[in-house]
Amino acid sequence: MRRAVIASLVFAIVLGGCASGLPQSTEDAAEGSVTLFDLELGDCLNDAGIPLRSDMTDVPRVSCEEPHDSELFAILGVEGSTFPGERELVSQGQDRCARAFGDFIGIPFANSTLDFRFYYPTASSWAQGDRTIYCLAFDPGLTVSGSLLNAKR
Repeated sequence: MRRAVIASLVFAIVLGGCASGLPQSTEDAAEGSVTLFDLELGDCLNDAGIPLRSDMTDVPRVSCEEPHDSELFAILGVEGSTFPGERELVSQGQDRCARAFGDFIGIPFANSTLDFRFYYPTASSWAQGDRTIYCLAFDPGLTVSGSLLNAKR
């Protein structure tokens, strides 16, 4: 089932501090490794080679016009002061990213040939103030050139 596939694709990320030296516009943003805090909606990543459940501080951002693995379609805040646990964060990521997917892709997740994965806080990044789930759309097994915004597939 798709949810099982999604769960197996979920990444756990330990985030570093928030860097502020990058340009604000995605079009002007430099390519290269950046912290998740530096990403903006619509940014594209070459992150398929990152091992599942790896702890990392940076993600490889690239121009969306270049072949890339995934595209950031939602940045979702998580409420609470106490770490809710991995199971709860995975559940929230699956449900909330699936709902946001349709708004970005243009058709509901259940009808799409595209898929998504997400980064979510770990216990250690939560202790550092991380309260964010990052949802990424991708075309399974393929790289994409251009944006997936309103791809309707």
